[in-house]
Amino acid sequence: MKRGKIWKRADPTDPSFSPQTSPFFHLSRLVGLYHLRMDAHLKPIGMDVPRWRVINILYEHETAAISTIADLAVTRVSTMTKLIYRMEGEGLTKTSVSAQDGRVTEVRLTEKGRAALDLVRAKAGLIFQRAFHDIPDNEMEHLMQMIQKIYDNIY
Repeated sequence: MKRGKIWKRADPTDPSFSPQTSPFFHLSRLVGLYHLRMDAHLKPIGMDVPRWRVINILYEHETAAISTIADLAVTRVSTMTKLIYRMEGEGLTKTSVSAQDGRVTEVRLTEKGRAALDLVRAKAGLIFQRAFHDIPDNEMEHLMQMIQKIYDNIY
């Protein structure tokens, strides 16, 4: 594969590297800004981005082990465990010991958690629409493919 000038400048080992030439710098800025905007919209309804991730994961998987949720959210298991139990205290999730493996704690959404999902999706939709209003489907598809490829390469 041919590596060009842009690829070279994006490599931290190259003398011409700077944060402005790093895709990770720009991705971090993007994710940071997304979190700031999401937190501003979610705080008034008692939610935040980590809870949003958990609710979405559980909506998709119905029941999942804490370790699975942590993997999907790219979060440490210890951090996810604390969050899950806080969410259980808030009535958003319910935990139980796995019938197959007593060492595994399974998590599922409660009715309150499912109701919160609708509220959070409405808020997240506002941020999504602002971010992608002028991005055509083909560019969105290309972006998703690139992100997945980079994730797979690092994983």
